[in-house]
Amino acid sequence: MNSLRARIVLTLFLSIICVVVMATATLFLARQGHAQKEQRDYAQLVSEAILLISPLFGGDENDRRSHLGSGPVPGQPRPELTNLLQSQLRNAGSDLVVVVTQPTETPHPFVSIKLKSGWLALPIPERHRGEVLYALASWFLLVALGTVCVAVWFAHRITRHLAVLERVAATIDADGVIPRLPETGPAELRATARALNTMTARLKNAAESRMRLVAAAGHDLRTPMTRMRLRAEFLDEEDRSMWLSDLEELDRIADSAIQLVREETQRETSQLVRVDEITSEICQDLAAMKASVTIMKMEAVTISSAPLALTRAVRNLVINAATHGGGAFVTVGLEDNATASIIIEDEGPGIPDQSMSRVFEPFFRVDPARRKFGAGAGLGLAIAKEIVERHGGKLTLQNRSPRGLRQRISFPACFA
Repeated sequence: MNSLRARIVLTLFLSIICVVVMATATLFLARQGHAQKEQRDYAQLVSEAILLISPLFGGDENDRRSHLGSGPVPGQPRPELTNLLQSQLRNAGSDLVVVVTQPTETPHPFVSIKLKSGWLALPIPERHRGEVLYALASWFLLVALGTVCVAVWFAHRITRHLAVLERVAATIDADGVIPRLPETGPAELRATARALNTMTARLKNAAESRMRLVAAAGHDLRTPMTRMRLRAEFLDEEDRSMWLSDLEELDRIADSAIQLVREETQRETSQLVRVDEITSEICQDLAAMKASVTIMKMEAVTISSAPLALTRAVRNLVINAATHGGGAFVTVGLEDNATASIIIEDEGPGIPDQSMSRVFEPFFRVDPARRKFGAGAGLGLAIAKEIVERHGGKLTLQNRSPRGLRQRISFPACFA
């Protein structure tokens, strides 16, 4: 019931049904005052028929044997109709005695009239309330069905242009750019499409400007950093090491910023790759560089991704665990026979809950003190997330118990 179409259908349906219910209730209230009068008129017609028929059956013995009975028609007594008919006969000046019964084998009651020669039995019509209720229920059902059809048709006419917006919005590419929407339909929808097109153009220009700015800044920093590195060679040993350390950190920041922009702008072709082979090679290379990396399990899994981009993402996460988590424990496997997963665990301090939502922000560090003593530019997780999501995967972080962090990359598995 969260869709606009469903709400419009429900609103129209309830509105029409409420009107029909109120009109029906008013009709019944208006007819309620006439119910007793109709009952009296009905009894009067039956009593007049009795007065007309009863004189035809006199004391003739043949008539009595052929048409009259020895008593009232057996069946369930109907005292309300009996009293009503008896009252009408008395008002007409007749002293006839009548008894109304409902035989079990017939759908309508019988009135038994006591004559001198016996009892005359006549069937009398009766209006059944159940038939009226059945007709009312049928009418109400037809109104409800007709209302639903009309409401669905109107809702479809009203929301069909919004459905077009929804389908177009579902085609947003990895850069968050919405394809240009057709500016057709009612005035409100044209205005909405025009506003979305304008917003998309501005967002695209802003993103391209940001990328150009970061790339230019990272490139232009190289020249003054090179001059500073040359000048540092003429400083004392202690000062020179501090300057070179700061310059190396600036160099890493510039390289990471350029790499992040490159990941956002470049389009590397996806292909079928073996996750276990790429991950195993990364772990072996880092172990050869004296990094604390341990392979827990390597299961043969194939996904569709860009090999170089996937290598950069996994390498960043393994380095992050080995550097800040006291060691990386890597597992590659197949989950639920459909999802390829790369799990990188460590035994470090983890990430505070209040910082978990910000870990993928560029240049964000859980511990600001690491900026001074730890390697890295704070862009490893941001780059990894950009790569993984661009190629249809998902990157999640989760604290382990009692300590440590679990980094999980999930991709749809491919089968030959």
